[in-house]
Amino acid sequence: MGFRFAGLPGTVVQTPQEAVEALRFSVQRGDGVLLIPEPVAEGIREEIDAVRFGEALPLIVEVPGREGPRAEGPSLYRLIRDAVGIELK
Repeated sequence: MGFRFAGLPGTVVQTPQEAVEALRFSVQRGDGVLLIPEPVAEGIREEIDAVRFGEALPLIVEVPGREGPRAEGPSLYRLIRDAVGIELK
């Protein structure tokens, strides 16, 4: 809701299923960037990773939720490993 005050359109979801539906709709619509709160992203991680590694757009950015940033997020190492399937040393 805070992003709406800044003039950014968005969809408010209450359940992981609603989040998946909103994500799919956004991909179909061709949105360029998605800002997703970290707690929501954790609930739909598989779907987010499928979009990140299977589509050119949208760029998905996980932002802290109301609770603040989470202690540990996905590392760049893990994202690269998952995207290309190789281990970096």
